[in-house]
Parts: sequence; structure tokens; C-alpha cells
Amino acid sequence: MPHLWTNGVNLYYEEHGSGEPLVLIMGFTVSSIGWRWDLPAFAQEFRTIVFDNRGVGQSDKPDEPYSMAMFADDTAGVLDGLGIDQAHVFGISMGGMIAQEFTLRNPQRVKTLTLGCTHCGGPNAALSQDPDVLRLLNDIDAVDVQQAAVVMTKVAVTQWFMQKHIDVLLQLNQLSMEHPTPKHGMVRQMQAVQGHDTYERLPQIAAPTLVITGKEDGLVPPQNSVTLAQRIPNADLVILSNASHLFNIELPETTAEIVKGFVRRRREWVQECVSTPC
Repeated sequence: MPHLWTNGVNLYYEEHGSGEPLVLIMGFTVSSIGWRWDLPAFAQEFRTIVFDNRGVGQSDKPDEPYSMAMFADDTAGVLDGLGIDQAHVFGISMGGMIAQEFTLRNPQRVKTLTLGCTHCGGPNAALSQDPDVLRLLNDIDAVDVQQAAVVMTKVAVTQWFMQKHIDVLLQLNQLSMEHPTPKHGMVRQMQAVQGHDTYERLPQIAAPTLVITGKEDGLVPPQNSVTLAQRIPNADLVILSNASHLFNIELPETTAEIVKGFVRRRREWVQECVSTPC
């Protein structure tokens, strides 16, 4: 299995397709398997890189403090190891927090930035109003990984998806359990989430940015995406009706088309500026 040694850990990664590099960053306690349903469409147009964040999947899981800066440096290390100077970056949930930090730390490396169902952290983040989720956030040590997954999943997908596509969720769980997340990996990742706060720095992001979320997201309320789009200069905002936190799994083809369309428009704009200075 392919691994890269970077920032003191071995990180599992995969590459799919060819073209301009696109790095996909997954969220809290979920390995790169969470991109399984999106990869075919993205790989048609991009050299698509996915990897397991430290603490989950087939990457190392050190029991030590994690931070978004650390995750961002891990991401940079993956790109370095693959010889990639610049990439399109798409992060989901906690992966969107990592993507924010990566962009702020490495502005010259980001061609476009897509932030999915994520938030800026700190006092300006809108928290889930689900009582079970709030209990989990307030005392992550009191639950195990499977309990946390159940609590979050119930507010992370729409009822229509739960009813019609429960097989997809069962498959996601089955594949995830092949390389289960240890409790300390979950706790350390949550500590990083709780330490995340980019609100004041968001106006520094210069990369073309797309913010996307599901209207029915009960885990990271859509207001967070509105805040991000307001704080990041010239950001585009897309709110998907009849989709929730796991919109990339509920609507994988739609998600890919929106992201690919955004990248194409930015590419065309750059080409126009080269031929006719903007």
C-alpha cells in the first residue's frame, strides 16, 4: 500500500486519473474511503489525490496532540512527496478546516479552494442544535467511535437518503471498519477541531474559493458556509437543497459537476486575463 513519510508520520494515499492535481481532504474520523463515491467523476478530469489524515485509516495514529496546523503541514507533505507544487484543494467538514489552514499557510500552492460543509471555528461558528451531537462535542471521552458515528450520521444525511440508500451508509461503515479509527484518534482529531479558529484570517485568502453545503445539514449548520462566503473575498456560495452534511455521498455526481464547473470558469478567467490583462 502506498505511504508517504512526512511531518513525523506515515500517511496512506491514493492517486486516480490524470490532469491538473486535485487534493481531496476528508473530515472527522473518516478515512479517504469517504471519497469513494466521488472519485470516478473527479478522476475523469483531474489527477486526484486522496489520503488518510493522521489518526485514521491506514495512516499512523500517534496518541499526541493534533492541530489544524499539523494537518495542514501533513497535506503539504503529501503534495511535496508527490512532486506537486500547486493543486486544486477540496476539503469536507474537518477537511475543510484543514483546507482553510493549508491555504492560509501556503497561499501560493492553491489554484482553487473548495470548502464543503465546514466552519471557521471559534466563537463565530454555529454549532449543531441536536442534543446528542452537543453532548458528544462537550464530552468526546464519554463515547466510543461507533457511538459517535451513529450520533453524527443521523443528522448528517437526509431522511430520503437514509430511506432509499441505507446500503451506501452500511457500505461506508463496513469499509471504514477494515481499518477502524481508535478512540485516541477520534479524541485527538476532536481536540484539533475545537482549537480551530480562522475567522479573523479568512479575508487573507486570495485563492478563488467555492463554499458548498447542504441545506439540511444538521451537523454543521449551513449558516457556517454563509459566514465563510462573506469573510473570504469574492467567494462563491452554493447551498444544495435536499442534501445534508454528507452531500458528497448523497449527491456525488452533482458535487463533482459543481466543483469541476467552478474550476473551469476560473481557468477560463485566468486565460482571458493572460490574453487581455484584467
